[in-house]
Amino acid sequence: MKTSTKRAALVLSVASVMCAALLGCDKKEAKRDAEDESTQSDAGTEKASKAAGDEPELARAVAAAAAAHPAGGVDTAGGPPASGIFAPGEADKAFVKGAAATLTVGGDGAEPRVLLGPGPKPGTKRSGTIDIASQSDPQQPPIPFQFAVTYEASKAKVEGDAPAPTQVSVKISGAKINAAGVPAEMASAIGKLKGAHIDYQVSADGAASAMHTELPKGALDPLAKDAMQGLSDFVAGVALPFPTKPVGVGGFWMVTTRDTLLGLDVVTYRLVKVEKIDAGVATLSLGIKRYAASPAFELEGLPPDAPKTMAEFRAQAEGKVLVAPGEAFPKNVELQSLVAAALGVPELNPGPKPPQRPTMQVQTRGALTLGGT
Repeated sequence: MKTSTKRAALVLSVASVMCAALLGCDKKEAKRDAEDESTQSDAGTEKASKAAGDEPELARAVAAAAAAHPAGGVDTAGGPPASGIFAPGEADKAFVKGAAATLTVGGDGAEPRVLLGPGPKPGTKRSGTIDIASQSDPQQPPIPFQFAVTYEASKAKVEGDAPAPTQVSVKISGAKINAAGVPAEMASAIGKLKGAHIDYQVSADGAASAMHTELPKGALDPLAKDAMQGLSDFVAGVALPFPTKPVGVGGFWMVTTRDTLLGLDVVTYRLVKVEKIDAGVATLSLGIKRYAASPAFELEGLPPDAPKTMAEFRAQAEGKVLVAPGEAFPKNVELQSLVAAALGVPELNPGPKPPQRPTMQVQTRGALTLGGT
């Protein structure tokens, strides 16, 4: 198999899939794309809507969290938008950009209870691996990226007498495509991510903010950037704060933040529930729903004639987190996510039959394993 063919089979960036599947860049495929567009659009939107409907507990918790913080500017009148996209100015009412995460405890759970967290103390260091596999086209296999990482906490620099938050740096000591037969050029592009790092600050309860990704100078390949985007989204999703009081099985809390997903500005709700406490380790279920702050759809690498707006947006994830009481970082995380968008301008007066729209859909699986140092 030629290198170019292998690369085509592996490279599944959002931009390239948008170009091929939505815009018919290959003229030989134009007729087939036209015939399949309706089916693909309906299937993508239906899958996203079904995923949302499959999480009634999470949906109820999101609505409750939106109503629980009127002093924080949450839009208690309308709640989260049904389309998944906030109207102009409404995202700031739901959660102000740059504000600290809010944590709402819904229940303490049963005895015995344990105190999870607190946030990492300067000097805390844990090493392990993160595996990320994303799929934008169901007819193509996902690309399995594997990163060797070290979570390291230090004291953040601040001006004046304000309390210094803790700085966490997730350092990449190695990166590869975890599959056989990877072309040398692709292996080299991903290998150049060694030395990259994801930095963020955490409060005393572990809530993350000010997340920033730094790439090595030589990591310019679009595939490498896509891999780091996926890694950054995963790290942000599983950077969990914990209640300041003990919780037991059945206990749950909601975390609300303003962050980014695939480069899009989103308001994120994370429902965390204690499922089990066994041998000093708590098993937590994690459900995530995200809402776009605006209909803007401007991803790096998209062709000039690609749609730049979204009519509907669905983003959610579910997973499991294992964390030991007293530990700032989890021992193990498994997370599955789905992001889907129907592209184009929303209909002001939609008829009985919704218009057919091109769709973008990305499914991702991520896993984190951390040990001691």
